[in-house]
Amino acid sequence: MTMFKVMIRDLLGLIVIISTILATLGILLDLFVVFAYFTNETTIANMFFHESFYLLAFLIPPYFIAKYITNSQRVADVEAYLLLKHKNEHS
Repeated sequence: MTMFKVMIRDLLGLIVIISTILATLGILLDLFVVFAYFTNETTIANMFFHESFYLLAFLIPPYFIAKYITNSQRVADVEAYLLLKHKNEHS
């Protein structure tokens, strides 16, 4: 395990967090769409729907990225690398 792979894993973790936040925002906008349709505000509902439509693309990638970075062998390699690095710094 190299430092580059650890940094890539951390970067993928940040991408998971950002994608989850954007997907949640898309779902929240969809709830506003339903509320706007029930209150007969069709122009606002159409605008919210068009804004939330592109955010729904962020629902799928977090699942696969999280599955990739939480592989048990990969987690064990990262922990072993970080432990070795910590021992070398404090020796």
